[in-house]
Amino acid sequence: MKQNRAVEIWVGLFVGLGMAALVASAFYVGNLSSYNSDSGYKLEARFDEIGGLKARSPVTISGVQVGRVISIHLDNQEYRAVVRMEIDPEKLPLQQVGEEGEQLFDEHGQLLLCDKGGEPPACSTILYEDASASILTAGMLGEQYVGLEPGGGALAFLYPGDEVRMTQSSIALEQVIGQFLFNQVGDDAQ
Repeated sequence: MKQNRAVEIWVGLFVGLGMAALVASAFYVGNLSSYNSDSGYKLEARFDEIGGLKARSPVTISGVQVGRVISIHLDNQEYRAVVRMEIDPEKLPLQQVGEEGEQLFDEHGQLLLCDKGGEPPACSTILYEDASASILTAGMLGEQYVGLEPGGGALAFLYPGDEVRMTQSSIALEQVIGQFLFNQVGDDAQ
């Protein structure tokens, strides 16, 4: 009897550890644990086509994750997808700006950053008004994510809550294959 009890305990322990490993790997693969919501600032972008983009998809700049997609809904007037993103201020900080919206620097030439409680108009993002957002795919068939390009130059900065106006929608694999096949048929006909 005691031997059966020991085997049952070991089997239970093994199954419990297996379940814990399964849950941990789901969090790791789903990237669910890497960013705490409600601690960043929000930006929006509107797209004609979002493909397989979904809430919790990464938001990157130059391949570095700086935030997450927090919600997606349809604009009932323009019939475009509205993507709300939350940017981690630890990875893409807010900067202090003057009354004219200009960047402020300290005596050593370092950009002055806002503390976590910074609010517009005293604090802006480091993204310019001509920043762009694209829906990209990791690899051929990988997950989709939002890639931000900061823009640059003489234009004003985006503030938390602003909309990234320049967007590039998702390109569906079916469209690319269809275009390739259509071009092949056209070449054969000539």
